[in-house]
Amino acid sequence: MTKESRKRGMKRRNTLQLQITAIVGLILLFACLILTGNSLLSAHNYYGDYASLLEEGMVEYDTALPEGTLPPAIDPAVTYQNAAMRFSKQSVLAMVIIGLSALGLTYRAVGKTLRPLKRLTDSVEAVDERNLDRRVEPDGAQGEVLVLTESFNGMLDRLEEAFLIQKSFAANAAHELKTPLAVIKSSLQVLEMNPHPETADYQEFMEDTGKSLERIIKTVEGLLSLANLASVETDQKAEVSALIRQAVQELSGKAKSAQVEMSVFCEEAEVNGNPSLLYRAFYNLIENAIKYNRVGGKVRIAIKPDKEHVMVQITDNGIGIEAEAVGHIFEPFFRADQSRSQKIPGSGLGLAVVKMILDKHEGEISVESQAGKGTRFEICLKTDEKKQSN
Repeated sequence: MTKESRKRGMKRRNTLQLQITAIVGLILLFACLILTGNSLLSAHNYYGDYASLLEEGMVEYDTALPEGTLPPAIDPAVTYQNAAMRFSKQSVLAMVIIGLSALGLTYRAVGKTLRPLKRLTDSVEAVDERNLDRRVEPDGAQGEVLVLTESFNGMLDRLEEAFLIQKSFAANAAHELKTPLAVIKSSLQVLEMNPHPETADYQEFMEDTGKSLERIIKTVEGLLSLANLASVETDQKAEVSALIRQAVQELSGKAKSAQVEMSVFCEEAEVNGNPSLLYRAFYNLIENAIKYNRVGGKVRIAIKPDKEHVMVQITDNGIGIEAEAVGHIFEPFFRADQSRSQKIPGSGLGLAVVKMILDKHEGEISVESQAGKGTRFEICLKTDEKKQSN
């Protein structure tokens, strides 16, 4: 924390403490003035009436005086004025003493109460990207300050988690881009070392380069999809069956090359959303079902609409997913640790994009899988009627 920031923090704390003290002081002053005025008015009424009665002879002195003793000479007006003056002075003096004492006690009490807030302020000013693991100790904090301290610590927890995720995401993205570039560089060096490369060498180089470039393109497309999701509108009409048929048609070539059979059981179903995004989600899921399948495998796509939801099931009998990996498949750059799946090209962003698209549409996705037997993804999207009722 810099000296300038400490000065600013101290100035803010002193200002707040003085402001609270001033407010309390004004309230006390107002209350003292009312009480003093009321006391003076009551004394005036009481002593004034008593003096008038003495002057008019309506009040008699005590006659039980010792014999030969005369009552003192009393001037009622003078007696009243002297008593009123003494009472007024004492009242004002008492008001000043009480007011100053209350202000001093208020200032000290406010300072003690704001001490946890001072620690919180110091901690806030000391936090940056290098020490997000710092937390504010709630020692002595009570009431709203304790709630504020706990809320701030909770915010730091979320910031630290988000920062670590972002850091990991950036590292994974760099790795995904660096790896295919390294393959291209290595292939080029091998080709350069051969003084008399043959046609087969060029063909092998072109094949390796093509695969690496395809991986780079897939990674960049996935990153762009994740980056652009926040600004995309989802208030259009989207025909789910049409989007799935389009995806199946575009992937029919890949399915044929992989010797995977696709079957579609579609009912007409319309939802509110972004057709391009929903198409990308269906495309990624169907493409995964083809890639992680076996020769002679099958992919079954079914749409089951009702009044409030549209259910889409994509089932395959491919290599499946290990139980411990199922909970991580929607994380960016995660790939199941299986020897066969590691040989299949991919960026590890496909399912992460799917999850974010469905979250954008207030949809849900679940997965059931068994290693060696296959996987089923189930998507649940709200219909227009369901969204309007909510």
